[in-house]
Amino acid sequence: MPDQKMARVPIPRGARRRREIAWAAEQVFLQHGFADTTMQMVALEAGASKETLYRHFGSKEDLFLEVVNNRNNKVRQILDAELESDRPIPIILRSVGISLLECMCSPTVAALARIIVNETPRYPALGDAFYAMAPGRTLQKLTRYLTDAKARGEFVGDAPELAAEIYTGSVMGKFITLMLFTPHTFAIDREQIEAHVDEVVRTFSRSYIVQRQNRSSGRNFSHI
Repeated sequence: MPDQKMARVPIPRGARRRREIAWAAEQVFLQHGFADTTMQMVALEAGASKETLYRHFGSKEDLFLEVVNNRNNKVRQILDAELESDRPIPIILRSVGISLLECMCSPTVAALARIIVNETPRYPALGDAFYAMAPGRTLQKLTRYLTDAKARGEFVGDAPELAAEIYTGSVMGKFITLMLFTPHTFAIDREQIEAHVDEVVRTFSRSYIVQRQNRSSGRNFSHI
């Protein structure tokens, strides 16, 4: 169901209907995949007419990307808030890494990602748009953050963009492969996520970050 906390916030009628349609569409896409889903099927699930669907979404591709965008919204908000804060870099990277991994390894996002991988050869725009709104945006934001940190003397690498790629790749790499190719056996919990991200942050910090103690969190990344 749509998020209950969000439901308590007053939403304009048109925006509310758009969100309801997107939620209904998610159920249909997850059940039938992208290619076999039709706008008529979504309309029936949403209790709407096809005309209403096309009034909110210009195409099935637009509707699918709205579904994916909604699922990525929480991690984008966390990413933006963290990268604008003045907390120590390792603590920010830890929060960003955990949020990314929790989002991408959630059953629904994992299922949507598999749909995108399967359909991109036939619908290249899906892959391009997903990359731009998720991995591409994350890399862009993290690169800008590390570039600013370098200007402050807190990041010691020569290539912030490459460092951002190394960090996100280290966080996601193993689990993305398992998520995409072994969905029948793949499982990960919060404790495993935190342990993995903590090790990535420690490794990354040794190479790139001017070390300092984070007294507020109790985690010391400076001695490793």
